Amino acid sequence: MKKYKITVNGKTFDVDVEEVSAQKSGHMAVSAPVAPVSASVPVLAPRPASAPVPAASPAAPGSAAPAGGVTAMKSPLPGKVLKVMATPGSSWKKGDTLLIIEAMKMENEILAPRDCTVEEVAVVSNQTVKTGDLLLRLA
Repeated sequence: MKKYKITVNGKTFDVDVEEVSAQKSGHMAVSAPVAPVSASVPVLAPRPASAPVPAASPAAPGSAAPAGGVTAMKSPLPGKVLKVMATPGSSWKKGDTLLIIEAMKMENEILAPRDCTVEEVAVVSNQTVKTGDLLLRLA
């Protein structure tokens, strides 16, 4: 059990923290009994736990394209397209850089998610893109 003194909005509280259990990830779950909260400090209700998201089933080994055959690659962030290496009909290996987007003075490489062939290039150099804009279609 550890004792802490915490100040919130100018009011000081004495807090005792007790270790409950250690998890494999190295994080600890803790229980912290706290002194009563004054009326000036809002009390939030606990957020309900969300249902676990089922894991996606892995693709069959050796499959080059998803079941639909074509993957639309969309921009993961807003920025400016600096360089487009991909051209329609070109083949790429998983992890190859298809294009580069600059965002907040950082260059972000957009990588091939799998071995693929580029069907369509929907952007050009110096084009501004928003999150979710179509960049490429891969087969």
